[in-house]
Amino acid sequence: MKRNIKLIVSCIAFIGLGIGIIGAGVNYFFNHSVLGMEQGLAGSTQNSDEANQVCYITPENPDADMTLEDTTEAVLEAQQTTQPETLLGQHTVSLGTCVFQQKKIACWGDSITFGYGYSDEAQLTNGGQIMDISGWTYPDTLQYYTGMDVYNLGVSGETSYEIAAREGGLTMFVAKNVTVKAGKSVEISIVDVDGNSVMLDNFNGYGGNNNQAENLVYINDQLFQLEKRNEKLYIKTYGNTQKGSVKLKKGMQVVTQAAHDVNADILVLQMGSNGGWDSYDELIAQYQAMIEKSGTQCYIIIGDTDNPTEAYDSEQYESDIEVGTKDNVWETALREAFGEHFINMRAFMIEYGLETAGLDPTEQDLDDLANGRVPEQLKDDYTHFNSYGYYAMGRRSGGREKLPGIPDVSGGFQGIHLYSRLRK
Repeated sequence: MKRNIKLIVSCIAFIGLGIGIIGAGVNYFFNHSVLGMEQGLAGSTQNSDEANQVCYITPENPDADMTLEDTTEAVLEAQQTTQPETLLGQHTVSLGTCVFQQKKIACWGDSITFGYGYSDEAQLTNGGQIMDISGWTYPDTLQYYTGMDVYNLGVSGETSYEIAAREGGLTMFVAKNVTVKAGKSVEISIVDVDGNSVMLDNFNGYGGNNNQAENLVYINDQLFQLEKRNEKLYIKTYGNTQKGSVKLKKGMQVVTQAAHDVNADILVLQMGSNGGWDSYDELIAQYQAMIEKSGTQCYIIIGDTDNPTEAYDSEQYESDIEVGTKDNVWETALREAFGEHFINMRAFMIEYGLETAGLDPTEQDLDDLANGRVPEQLKDDYTHFNSYGYYAMGRRSGGREKLPGIPDVSGGFQGIHLYSRLRK
């Protein structure tokens, strides 16, 4: 009988101990999992023990380390309000703070960005190994060296105005009220803020070789497809989800699919050689509109790479040699406007393009260099590069923190490498 009583007491004690352990476990789970999930849902897509932490890199502090910092709302507000502004010429540029989460680069531009003229076969020696750069563009080079996702949003032949409209910096609008019925197309007019008609080569905004359907745009966050017939635009709903009709009112904003879908941490802009501007101030305003639309202060402005006497503003120059590797009038305006964010790519290609691409100068190259011109060996034609040229261009834009033996010709700013440290 006593043995049974002792056994019962022991069982009760064991059960109590088990309940205590289970209770502690539940409490631990609640504190570390449930509360952790609540914190994550409240303000972070990262793991709970990394919530509200991010790395900062600023152009003023290129040697910043990779330590994680608290990014709670109060801390962010305090940091953002103390960021310096630099007065450069007539334009005030906020250098800002670069906060990364997605680690994406968007390259907007014309045929230079698209990579027209790239080489079908091109190889170079990199670190003692043969590197195949056949078909490379400068965005390809950026992607290779930064490890980031890079969008090539270059369209051959586009003017700076068209690029800015495609990116969304220059806004487009429905010109007059239109009713779009399901399964039917209707004529539509699209205008800019001044009422000028807008007609892009491809309104989807993605440009060259892409897998997107042509001429897709968003109006009031709904997807439509445009069609060009006899120099007129027609619009219809896209997909089979629309029932009935949709009324598009005058003044509704029209956004290209690329401008709607692509949200990048870093903006690389290259444009202007095809015109679309009547003054340097107008071109600068287009750049600034694109930067403002992007929502990032992590951006790079790539200068025109044409030789001065072949550039869009060629009337400014009597010869290439008089300019050489100094800033020409156009480059001076961009440097005054954008400071460290501007790269004089033409000067870099003259001084270091061949060396960066691992090429020995030919007699023609030596003649070009002596006359202040970009070496012919880097080019496909008078304005476009081959893959060696695009490789060098991509390296200068930010492929490595420092090119061996090559000083920073931009005056301190090394390009995307300041931002690309966040790639790991």
